[in-house]
Amino acid sequence: MAKAEALLIIDMLNDFCREDAPLYVPMTRLVIPNIRRELDRARREGIPVVYVCDAHDKDDMEFRSWPSHAVEGSLGAEVIDELKPSERDIIIHKKTLMGFYKTELENRLRGLGVETVEVTGCVTNICVMLTAVEAAVRGFRVRVPRDCAAGLDTRMHEFALKEMEQVIKAEVY
Repeated sequence: MAKAEALLIIDMLNDFCREDAPLYVPMTRLVIPNIRRELDRARREGIPVVYVCDAHDKDDMEFRSWPSHAVEGSLGAEVIDELKPSERDIIIHKKTLMGFYKTELENRLRGLGVETVEVTGCVTNICVMLTAVEAAVRGFRVRVPRDCAAGLDTRMHEFALKEMEQVIKAEVY
């Protein structure tokens, strides 16, 4: 019997994906069609889709290190039009770089009987990798399609994929 799977789409938000965004990650433009492919597959196969999205307070501590971005309720914190959630999809708002920390992500996945997470989105060496690590230490099997994660640059992208593969034994393909 196949292990129950969920597709995680991390931070594919206007404030990371639009060219005029405060934290524009150019690589996101390259991965949108690939994430769309996985999104369409998940919906076709009845696999749960979970959007894990930054939703910061206006005075978030993170803004000491990064420009203000993805402020809760703002246009910048919305999922890009190309990957808009459907009514069936789950949206998890996070305040940190990690998808599980102080969110309902684990409870929602466990409630669905999920054992395997396919992790996609941005940024490969930050929110994608940290959420993948959190998933692994919670006992989830982690899969990362390399063409569905956007890094700040190619070197850090490849580093993060290698780390996930070697350290948490993620299936990177």
